[in-house]
Amino acid sequence: MDGHQPSVLVTGGSGYLGQFVVEHLGLLGYKVVFTHYTTAAPAFRWADITAQWVDLATGEGLAECFDVHKPFSAIINTAAMSQPTLCGRDPALARSVNVPQKLVTILKEHFPEPAQQPLLVHLSTDNVYDGSKAGWKEEDACEPVNAYGASKLEAEHYLQANWRKLVILRCSIIYGPQSPVPVARPLFLQFIAQQLAEQKLTTFFYDEFRSPVYVMDVVNILVKLLAMSEAPIGRVYNVGGPHRLSRLDMARQVAEVWGLSSEAIVPAPCSSVQRPVRSPADISMDSSRLEDELGVQMTSFREALRQMHETDSRNRDAQDIDFERT
Repeated sequence: MDGHQPSVLVTGGSGYLGQFVVEHLGLLGYKVVFTHYTTAAPAFRWADITAQWVDLATGEGLAECFDVHKPFSAIINTAAMSQPTLCGRDPALARSVNVPQKLVTILKEHFPEPAQQPLLVHLSTDNVYDGSKAGWKEEDACEPVNAYGASKLEAEHYLQANWRKLVILRCSIIYGPQSPVPVARPLFLQFIAQQLAEQKLTTFFYDEFRSPVYVMDVVNILVKLLAMSEAPIGRVYNVGGPHRLSRLDMARQVAEVWGLSSEAIVPAPCSSVQRPVRSPADISMDSSRLEDELGVQMTSFREALRQMHETDSRNRDAQDIDFERT
């Protein structure tokens, strides 16, 4: 790799969001290094994309990553242990993964002067809020109710104390099409579509609210931050869609926009199901700071579903044409 052309380092590049980030940066001509851990490195179609195995919990692989691939112009930290149930089972492991102490330690070794620091964009979560009201703002007090949210809030505080050139994005539930290389965990939209298509009765809560955000909106925000001559250093942004939606709302919109029967949808309160970890009731967010300061407009859930449906239809039509030609 050319040691004179800085790269963008994407941690967690084999995850759902990470894959879209890596793929899109490659499309735009960025030189990208991405880390992977539990899954094999996805094969991307762009030449200037390099994979590096790293264990962010122990730091194993980080020294090699920086020795071989530096300099980095920016780091996008998408890596996380993000399933609340797993975090609840092993809070210590969740903390070791989600609080990026090993990453910051090696960053300080390679960039000891604050003026030379690359931009670090850290992906946090709406789970830092306790869920006691609607429309959370960045300045509201954060009192997470589960180990996942607690580990992500600790990560924010650690980074704010240890890395000056920092931007934090508190993302709601991220949805979109299947990633370039399918991830192991089930995706919410695809789960809904499968259940409805197979007419399997499925419970969807009507009293638990989020601000679901389209994956390509998150990617575009990251690209915008990388392209800014002066990034908004030290800022924390809520990153949510424009509407407060329950899982029942989302399921009904999937059925309507994608032309599926809604007969299998079973409305229920979240108290009807016993869950191993506590889940915040309402972590819908106000993302007006993001929209005002970065000049972005978030895609509605319904519009994103429509775009995905149109893309799927075009792809099927193209496949039919190719089949006819063979």
